Amino acid sequence: MKLKILAAITALSLTQCSSMDMEQCQLADWYSIGMTDGNNGVVSYTVNDYIKDCNEFGLSVDSKQWTSGYQAGLKNYCQSENGYKLGLQGAYYNGVCSNNEFLKRYNEGHRKYEIKQRISSIESRLDNINREITSLNKKINAGQEVANSKEDKKSLKREEDKLKTELMLLRIGAADILPVQFNF
Repeated sequence: MKLKILAAITALSLTQCSSMDMEQCQLADWYSIGMTDGNNGVVSYTVNDYIKDCNEFGLSVDSKQWTSGYQAGLKNYCQSENGYKLGLQGAYYNGVCSNNEFLKRYNEGHRKYEIKQRISSIESRLDNINREITSLNKKINAGQEVANSKEDKKSLKREEDKLKTELMLLRIGAADILPVQFNF
């Protein structure tokens, strides 16, 4: 059991950086490295980086073992619920799964992620609008730049109303009826 854990940790550490040293090339468990890469959804040509690194030391990579491990790892990675989870986290997807259900669920999760990001952005902008309106009210009450301040306040109030409507629709799950325009 300890040996399996050590192999997994070694494999994980190897995939965290783009180059391998001579000792890593000599001690590599290519099946475990491939499995870790597959479990992480990395692209299949990652093995070429290992080959290049190990060739510098006159060492070879067992590509068949790596590919076998990689395919086993992809079976785990390409599960539809993993796609949903990755999308929900906003994780990048490298297009390594041939499973259409994975992509469908990834897109569903990613859409929710985008909505959460947009809600956060709107809430932040609404906070800024409140501060700006407070500042404008102080100027208006002090008799400074009254005409410009009133016009700026009207503009901010219109933006605030639009954002509050969008926020309400996002929160009730009606994002599909919003105009496509999310950015300012």
